[in-house]
Amino acid sequence: MRGPNLGLLPRQVRRPAQAATRVTARQCAVRYACYGWPVTTGSTTPSTDPEQVGALWSMLPSAAVHAVSGEAFDVVEADATPGRAALLRLERLGVPVGPVLWVPTADRIGFLVQCETLGSIPTLLGESCGLRVLRHGDLVELPGAPYGRVRWLREPATVGTPPELPAAHVVLGGIASCRVPQRH
Repeated sequence: MRGPNLGLLPRQVRRPAQAATRVTARQCAVRYACYGWPVTTGSTTPSTDPEQVGALWSMLPSAAVHAVSGEAFDVVEADATPGRAALLRLERLGVPVGPVLWVPTADRIGFLVQCETLGSIPTLLGESCGLRVLRHGDLVELPGAPYGRVRWLREPATVGTPPELPAAHVVLGGIASCRVPQRH
């Protein structure tokens, strides 16, 4: 008896590819606006209105999604090595870390933290961990497509209320406890 699978072992039988659900920049931008995060393409007026945001990204579907720091969150950004170590340490301790960004091309980690909780960053910590702080008015790129320039290491909730964010001192303490002394 001859058939289309003659000679193929069961594991070799090809199955039709399932349609992958692709998240669009528009869907991401609307989701962030629903959190109350002011989003922009980088050259447009920031908005938290989901309808306005949806219309904007319908006209500019490939536009990157940026949020305005200092409105709904600040960002503590660190080099990937101390950033990942701090993330793992804080999670092991049961500390909620909130959403965490990763920029693979720059190998940087960005922790979204509560606004106005940063204060001043100790100089030595900033130098040894490559700390950078995004505050009021700074733009931060957010993930807008599955294979975009920015990705989530810890993604915010998909629906519902805005994610809970830690105070900056919690993240800074985690980074400080994991920093590796530089050799001279």
